[in-house]
Formats: sequence, structure tokens, C-alpha cells
Amino acid sequence: MAIIRAEIGKRDQETKEAIIAELTDVLVKYGSPRENTHVILYEVSYDNWAKGGVTYNNRKRAQETS
Repeated sequence: MAIIRAEIGKRDQETKEAIIAELTDVLVKYGSPRENTHVILYEVSYDNWAKGGVTYNNRKRAQETS
């Protein structure tokens, strides 16, 4: 059994399903049985995700005003 856990920013359902499918394909390519390959996506709000002490939402707002 293989488990992939990925933390991502908010995405629409279609994009999440594409990410899941492609991550699964990578593990299957390297020998994991498809039916035993699990993908868990953790969606993190960009208000709770920061780099250098500044949230990504605040970074985006700052770019839009410059």
C-alpha cells in the first residue's frame, strides 16, 4: 500500500481530481498497485499559509496594489 499526503492551496474540484489522478499514476509507474494507492489532499487556506512571515493572501494583495 502507498499513501501520498499533499498540502495544497485551495483548488477547484476538477483540479483536485486531476492532481489525485496524476499522483496515483506516478506511484503506479513505480510499482504500486493502483487499487492500493491512496492520495490525501490537505487544503490549506492562504490565510494560514505564509512565507517569510507574510501570508500568501497578503502577498497577493500587496502585488495587486503595486
